[in-house]
Amino acid sequence: ARASRPPHPCTVPSCRDRGDSGSCGSMDKDEKVPQYKTIKRLQKNYLVRCNESLKNIIPGTGVKPVSHIRRIEHEIKQKRTELGQLTEEELLVQMDHTSQKKVKNAQELSQKKQELQERIKQLEKQLLELELL
Repeated sequence: ARASRPPHPCTVPSCRDRGDSGSCGSMDKDEKVPQYKTIKRLQKNYLVRCNESLKNIIPGTGVKPVSHIRRIEHEIKQKRTELGQLTEEELLVQMDHTSQKKVKNAQELSQKKQELQERIKQLEKQLLELELL
C-alpha cells in the first residue's frame, strides 16, 4: 500500500500540485492565508508580502505631511469662498423682506454660515497642528 501524504498546509492550488510538503512560501504556517491576500501596497510601485495589516507594521497614516497640509489649505480656501457666497446671499435676502419664505431662507442661510465658520475653525486648528509637527 502507498503511504499517504499529510495534508498540505497551503490552500494555493499551484503549490499543492507541485507536491511540496509544507515548503510553499507561506509567511506563517499557523495561518493558512492564500498568497494573494498577503500582498500589500506600500507606495505606488512597492508591493510587500505580509499577513498583518500595514497599519500594525508601519506607524502613521501613509500620507505625507506636506500633502495633508496642502489639502487642508485647499479645503479652507473652498470653505471661505462658500462662506462669502452665503454672506452675499444673506445680505440680498435682508434687503428684500417681501414674504415669510424669505425669513425662513434667511434663518437657513445664517445656520449654514455658522456651520461653515465652525468647520473653518476646525480646519485651521488642524492645519496649525500639522505645521507644528
